[in-house]
Amino acid sequence: MLKPEELLRFSLFSSLTPKDISLLLPHLKERRYRRGQLLFVEGEIGSSVYFVLSGQVKLSKSTQEGDEQILDWCGPYDCFAEVLLLEDGSYPATAEVLQDSTLLVLHNEVMPRILEASPALSVALIRTLSRRLRLAQEFIRILTNRSTAGILAALLLRLAQPASKPGQPIFVDASLTHRDLASMIGTSRECVNRSINGWKKSGILKLVDDRLEIIKPNELVEWP
Repeated sequence: MLKPEELLRFSLFSSLTPKDISLLLPHLKERRYRRGQLLFVEGEIGSSVYFVLSGQVKLSKSTQEGDEQILDWCGPYDCFAEVLLLEDGSYPATAEVLQDSTLLVLHNEVMPRILEASPALSVALIRTLSRRLRLAQEFIRILTNRSTAGILAALLLRLAQPASKPGQPIFVDASLTHRDLASMIGTSRECVNRSINGWKKSGILKLVDDRLEIIKPNELVEWP
C-alpha cells in the first residue's frame, strides 16, 4: 500500500504534508507496464497523469521529417503529462516504457473536488507548476545563448538524479545513450561523444557502473 511519505518524494507534492496528500491517495492506481509498451501517443486525447515509482519512460515527439525527437526521460519519482492535471486534452508527446515499470495513474476527474477541499494542495501545485515553467523558460534561454557543449551541459544537469547518499555526486542514468542526448538537443552523436569524453578527462564527469556521475556540477553550470 502506498504511503503518504512516498508520494511526497515526487517534486509535484514535495512541499505538502502527509495530511495534505491523504486526499489523493485513494485515487492513485498502481499499474505495471512492460518494456516497449506505449502509454499514449502524441495528439491522443487523454485524462491521466502518470507518476513513476520504478522503471523508466521516454517522452518523444515526431519532427516534420518523421524523425524522433526525445523530449525527456522519466525515472523514479518523476511525473509526466501534468498538462492534463485539471482537464482533458491532447498529450503533447508519446510516452514509451523503456524498462519494466511501476507507475501510479491519476485520472483528472477527481481533481476539482480535491482541490476545493484542500487549499494547501492547490497552492502547492500552482507553485510547483510555476517553478517548472520558469525552469523550462530558462532552458529555452540557454538553447539560444550557449554553444552546443553548453546546451549539453545544461541538459545533463536537468536530467541529473539526486545523490543516493549524502556526500555522493548527482548522476545521470547511463542507459541514456549519446545518441539519445544528441536527439534531445538537435546535434550529432559525435559532438556529444567529444564533449562528454573531454569532461571525463577533466574530472567533471565519471562513468561508474550504470550511471554517469557529475563530479563538478559547477563546471557544467558555467559552461559557455
